[in-house]
Amino acid sequence: MKIKYSFLITLSLVFFASGCNLFNNAPDVSDIEVESDLIPFYEELFAIPPENTDEYTEELQKKYGDYFTAYCEGIIGVGKPGNKEFSENLGRFLSYKPNKEVFDTCRKVFSEHRKEKIHKELIQAFKYYKHYYPEMSVPDLYLHISGFNESMVVDSGWVSVSVEKYLGRNCIFYEWLGTPKYLRTQMFPERVVPDVMRAIAMTEYAYNDSIDDLISQMVYHGKILLFVKHTIPDIPDTLLFGYSEKEMKWCDKNEEFMWSSMVEHKHLFSTDQMLIRKYIGPAPFTSVFGQESPGRTGRYIGYQIMKSWMEEHPDKSFRDMMQASDPHRILSQAKYRP
Repeated sequence: MKIKYSFLITLSLVFFASGCNLFNNAPDVSDIEVESDLIPFYEELFAIPPENTDEYTEELQKKYGDYFTAYCEGIIGVGKPGNKEFSENLGRFLSYKPNKEVFDTCRKVFSEHRKEKIHKELIQAFKYYKHYYPEMSVPDLYLHISGFNESMVVDSGWVSVSVEKYLGRNCIFYEWLGTPKYLRTQMFPERVVPDVMRAIAMTEYAYNDSIDDLISQMVYHGKILLFVKHTIPDIPDTLLFGYSEKEMKWCDKNEEFMWSSMVEHKHLFSTDQMLIRKYIGPAPFTSVFGQESPGRTGRYIGYQIMKSWMEEHPDKSFRDMMQASDPHRILSQAKYRP
């Protein structure tokens, strides 16, 4: 089995502000039917007696097949089911006290009501996904515990999410692990569905680093944000960009200043990876704009550029936008003027 894409999600957040007005007329998807299961795999796994894994893991292997193998080998690293030390390694993982504490917390945070809500939101997002990509299959969503390793893994038939990465910004585990506060603000259950759609977008549209400059990164992340916006049209700006209301207001107020600064300092076509990370990477603020700014402002500007591109090309579809190549040409065609 080949896992298509796996990565550590590093978005940011905070709760809900007013939604952005990109789509006042989202397509009607009420007649689109999709089938996607939400499978709380971690609950079934941690119900196994650690001292008697052989009997139960054989059943899980039959039930979940390639997913179970991928989880054991790639996510928690206990080896391939059936290997010599597999049962011992898995038993050690299940009996490890911190993992049991994490499991108990996950069960509380991801209550039946919470899982039902996530599933409902996911089905709605997948309806929009099928509207734009009718030929694509819709994956199932697995919930797993990884020991704070992988946040999300994507395969052709499933997406699997580490629930321990979404326990709320005040979760004591994150403090114990030394997780920076600016990252903790993104670690709450409402992020699951946007993160799933972001993961699908990044899987289908891998970054082309043949010309890896700042504008190429900005355009790429702008496209990914627009993908999430198209599949969750009513998503609030704060949830889309991963900002607090204060951070969102700062970006909206300073959009022209940020763009002018990038142009003036000739940063757009820089291939300096350290400079690119200052604009694109997760951080408490964007250092070139000062400590009042939020991090990842390059993604925010990239979104505005791609939004402008779509407005300049009303004859082009959303998929045309996603498939458009040559970020330098896209920038020229967007005629972006904040």
